[in-house]
Amino acid sequence: MAIGDIIVGLDLGVSKVSCVIGQVNKFNEIEVIGHGLANNSGIKKGQIIDPSRVAKSIREAINYAEEISELSVNSAYVNIKGINVRIEKIVMESDVEKPDDGMTINDIYNLYSKIQIATRLDSDEQIIDILPYEYIVNGRVYKEEPIGAFCKSFSMEVEVVIAKGKYINGVLRTLDEANLKLDGLILETLATSNIVLMPEEKENGVLLVDMGGGHTDISVYKNSKLEFYTTIPVGGNHITNDIALTFDISLEEAEKLKKQYNLAIMAMISNNHEIKLSTKASDQENNIVKCSDIVQVIEARVKEVFQIIRKMMSDNNLIGKVESVVLTGQGISNIVGAEELTTLTLKINQVRICSPKLINIIRPQHTTVYGMVRYIANLGVSKHVNSDVAIITDPTIKDKIFGGFGKIKNNFANLFKKAKRIDDIK
Repeated sequence: MAIGDIIVGLDLGVSKVSCVIGQVNKFNEIEVIGHGLANNSGIKKGQIIDPSRVAKSIREAINYAEEISELSVNSAYVNIKGINVRIEKIVMESDVEKPDDGMTINDIYNLYSKIQIATRLDSDEQIIDILPYEYIVNGRVYKEEPIGAFCKSFSMEVEVVIAKGKYINGVLRTLDEANLKLDGLILETLATSNIVLMPEEKENGVLLVDMGGGHTDISVYKNSKLEFYTTIPVGGNHITNDIALTFDISLEEAEKLKKQYNLAIMAMISNNHEIKLSTKASDQENNIVKCSDIVQVIEARVKEVFQIIRKMMSDNNLIGKVESVVLTGQGISNIVGAEELTTLTLKINQVRICSPKLINIIRPQHTTVYGMVRYIANLGVSKHVNSDVAIITDPTIKDKIFGGFGKIKNNFANLFKKAKRIDDIK
């Protein structure tokens, strides 16, 4: 990445769409120059069921980010969850075109092409990414691209990320309706792990549990590699639904009770007082419950998630590979006792919570998309990462798009000399 390069990320969630515009600063770090958030209800169970509604949410989030950054966004990266992907590990060798001149970017490109051809795909699958983990040159292992190394051949160990064509087509159709192009699909765990996991955790073996509103992403990293990744359709919203159904109350009241009595273990209750339910649709006598009744529902659902995870780890021979657990996501990071319940259920002692509040970003809802932008910025030199953006230079354009916002900041002018100018809207 070069100073001034721009990356736009979109997090398409069950309940919201989040956008972050990041710029590479002089320290080669991502600086957030635009961000936006919009409610979303067009995605269910990991599928886009209402492209028009999602497109509207995307456009709203993009508009907020454009307003702050004073840029016009024409393309973006989009997250994709494990429910719509599978990963295939491949190790392949390739010759160097000119051994006496050293390895070049083209040699790596050629090996990428061979890997794409060799990957077995079903009729409704597409490769969305190739994740290189190590390069082997003359018996020596490199983690970074060994450009310039003198050798006749080299090998590369990669994980090929394969997505369902149906989901990709849905994303493309939705973005087209929002007048955007797709820069690429980013596996969500790669984005999240980029900001919540420490390098030593990835090396020693870590289970990452990311619980959102509608889904929980489950990832295992070992030796700095992604060993396992999947998504289960259970999240924080299901805890709210459980409370609402159990006590016959509205979702709004159930959400308030979940936040107020956010314990994962009943034994942690210090004062088991009575609670009056304001929207109970029954007689007055049954309108009173104990706070332990609420906590019991929360504990049952959270424990169920960890029991599912325990079985997945056992089925995939992962239990011995994991030394620690990291919990993140707004569906679980605020639940007191989640760490203790994790230890009791998974039999792993090293457990910590990484709350979005602890991450230096604009808002907790931007955690995933900020991680996406940072992850993309750190990709190797063999991958093009820039998003398509343009400075809004024509006053009439600004009037139509933003209602007449101020002039472009002077410090951005030099960074975007080559940006494409927007034609007049007539």
